[in-house]
Amino acid sequence: MNTEIFFTLTEYKSNFERLKKEFIDAYIDNDDVAFISLEIGLYQRCLENTKVDYGILADGVGWDTKAMMTGENFVWEVDKKVRTKDGGLNKEIARNLNVSFNKIIDFLHEEKINSEKIETDLSACQWALYYYVLQECKLKPRFKFKVKEIEELSKEFGISPKTFQTKYNLINNSNGLEGYRQVDVDVVEKLMEEKHHNIAVEYLQKLTLHIT
Repeated sequence: MNTEIFFTLTEYKSNFERLKKEFIDAYIDNDDVAFISLEIGLYQRCLENTKVDYGILADGVGWDTKAMMTGENFVWEVDKKVRTKDGGLNKEIARNLNVSFNKIIDFLHEEKINSEKIETDLSACQWALYYYVLQECKLKPRFKFKVKEIEELSKEFGISPKTFQTKYNLINNSNGLEGYRQVDVDVVEKLMEEKHHNIAVEYLQKLTLHIT
């Protein structure tokens, strides 16, 4: 997990793509959303080290950070930044960093929303892709002889050949006819609706107007 901490939004943005790539490359199941969620957690902890409050301290009563007072979410690197030479609290630096960390967190939330939207749109497009591929697979030659085509599509769209085969088995009609029939379209549409892929459902309906 990334432990680098940046103290301005500009500096963080300039390193964001590098940090994300390093995280994703580190493990096969790492993705954009997982990275951003961890980063939000990190900067939420950093933020606690810049919230200034007045209360009881070990040596009396005075101003300090929430993290220091509660002993929770303490981040040494941030705490070091907000200290004076004699170990006291520099309230101005703490408040400035509070502004920066809030902006970084807002930026991360925007990135998370964008990443989740992209994933949703991609899933909808994949269902439409299944429709195209399966339509072709029901024509001669049969699915098992289209290994090369399926492998190329799998690499291009990041969908496993096994997934194509599974969808083919679900959608393949039982009347032995090749090519799509309305019954097949109904099955695909139901699968899409179950996954709430409304974009793909609308697109599928337009594509299949000629099918009886």
